[in-house]
Amino acid sequence: MNKIKIITDESAILPKSIFEKYDVGLVPLKIIWGEEEIRDDLFQKMRSTLSDTAPKTSQPSVGDFKKAYEEAFKEHNEIICLTLSSALSGTYNSALQAIKFLPKEKQDKVALIDTFTVDSAHGLILLKVCELREAGFNVKEIVSKIEEFKENLDALGFAGDPKWLEKNGRLSKAGANIIRQVSKFGVRPLLTIKEGKVAVTSIKLKAKDKTEAILRELKERIGDKEAVVVITHGDALKTALVLKEKLGPNMEVLFIEEITPVIGCHLGPDGIICSYFLKENDVL
Repeated sequence: MNKIKIITDESAILPKSIFEKYDVGLVPLKIIWGEEEIRDDLFQKMRSTLSDTAPKTSQPSVGDFKKAYEEAFKEHNEIICLTLSSALSGTYNSALQAIKFLPKEKQDKVALIDTFTVDSAHGLILLKVCELREAGFNVKEIVSKIEEFKENLDALGFAGDPKWLEKNGRLSKAGANIIRQVSKFGVRPLLTIKEGKVAVTSIKLKAKDKTEAILRELKERIGDKEAVVVITHGDALKTALVLKEKLGPNMEVLFIEEITPVIGCHLGPDGIICSYFLKENDVL
């Protein structure tokens, strides 16, 4: 039994086998659409809906994290808990407040990490925490190395249809209309996570499609350096596979997974996210 338990919320994307391999504890995030809680087939429902409403996220409660901590302490001495960006959700605050409800002798045994990102980038941070634990690093050393790793991790992508960003209040109606119009002329705005928030990172001109835009941006950023890349998609596996095939041999695609519903309800079907780090900046 490993003395350090790793816990995270459902914003993190990794293959199921990795969650199982490292025995990662998951705290659920709910997706609510009207009166219904959505657990499966989110993107199919978004494609077929005639509703003017959009699915919304519901952060875990303080009680959810307290329960996860208490379960972990039954078999482990320390906990590392990671959450999606505190600038996008109150999840980090719920995790922080839950620590205060633990016995005093347990409170300083929980190390809380704000990933300041989401989805596959969150997953890469989680995977690195797991690898560092398996390599024998203690909690303090892991947290220090992860703070360094976060600085060298990046993510970029695009929304399927900007209407979902608009419906969720992440983009104005005028902004959504502008994106639709300029896309007709090969102008492709790419999104990233900046200071923990979603922001436009660059605008690609004369890109025939979004895949070409993201490919050009990755090549400009990475060049000939070796990198580890993760691709996630909103029910757009074919697009993700095409992107993978077009990446250079210096870009190792670790895995392709579907975008977490937490982000998918904002990006919508056909969205794509690429998260990556340069191998020269690895902390292990």
